[in-house]
Amino acid sequence: MAKNLVRSKRITAAFDDVARARLCETSGSEHSAAAEDSVADLSDLVDSFLEREGRDGGGGEEERERRSEREEGQEEERRGRCEDEETKELVRGLVDGYEGEEYGGGVTVKRLVCEEVEMALRSLGTDSLSSEVKRGVMSWLRHRGFNAGLCKSRWEKSAGHPAGKYEYIDILISKTRYIIEVSLSKEFTIARPTLNYASLLQLFPQVCMFNEGELKQVVRLMCAAMRESLKKSDLHAPPWRRNGYVQAKWFGPYKRMTNTEELEPAKSLYGVEMVAGGSVVGFETSMALHGGCRGEIVGKGGLHVGNLRAVFNGMPW
Repeated sequence: MAKNLVRSKRITAAFDDVARARLCETSGSEHSAAAEDSVADLSDLVDSFLEREGRDGGGGEEERERRSEREEGQEEERRGRCEDEETKELVRGLVDGYEGEEYGGGVTVKRLVCEEVEMALRSLGTDSLSSEVKRGVMSWLRHRGFNAGLCKSRWEKSAGHPAGKYEYIDILISKTRYIIEVSLSKEFTIARPTLNYASLLQLFPQVCMFNEGELKQVVRLMCAAMRESLKKSDLHAPPWRRNGYVQAKWFGPYKRMTNTEELEPAKSLYGVEMVAGGSVVGFETSMALHGGCRGEIVGKGGLHVGNLRAVFNGMPW
């Protein structure tokens, strides 16, 4: 309505200009050739004005508004691409970043532990993330001399997310707590991901190991990227994919469990010296055990093995 009023005023102004010219050229009720020329000029002026308005798509102001909206959209898209690249670099830096203290033969702590987890999964013959498999991997690491534990977190329902529980493996190295995850990308999968978000998921290897600070940054970055991806697909983030819920998995209250039986000394690995009790030099043994972890494994024939160590008997050490 306002745009039509502006256009009407502009047309009226054009009539007024010609009308004033006519008053200067004629007087009274006399009709002269000059008056007829003025009428012709007025007609040409109106036709020219309407033709120009038609070319402008109904008004120059509307065209300028559309152009401005296009430019804003292009600028927003450019900023979005820059932010996507920045997020990707940050996540890549956290995944491929500092790997901890180096031991003999150029082997770093993270690489050593991740290779051990991969061997454990191959020995167990599965890439499943069941509680039994996680317990098996934890037991493998402890037999190898690492202070590993199986952590069980649980959180109550809140206004932002539902209640839940989660299990993960941690390992204590020189007073630093690391969290080990297999197929971490599965914790961030969503429906109809954008190409950029899908490329973020591909940055995660099968086995990831982060200290608590690194993992918090990863979760924050991935949840923000997840929310943006869902928004572009006209979808809402489900409660179990929101930052508060995902953070609670690793940073809420938890109980840490280890095998209750005394571990046998492990043999040396990769030239890394092992000390009595199976601890790697520089790796401290946890003094506080939060409970037993003698869980059972059910074989294909229904055989229950009360101690996971039986699974590893006969394995090359």
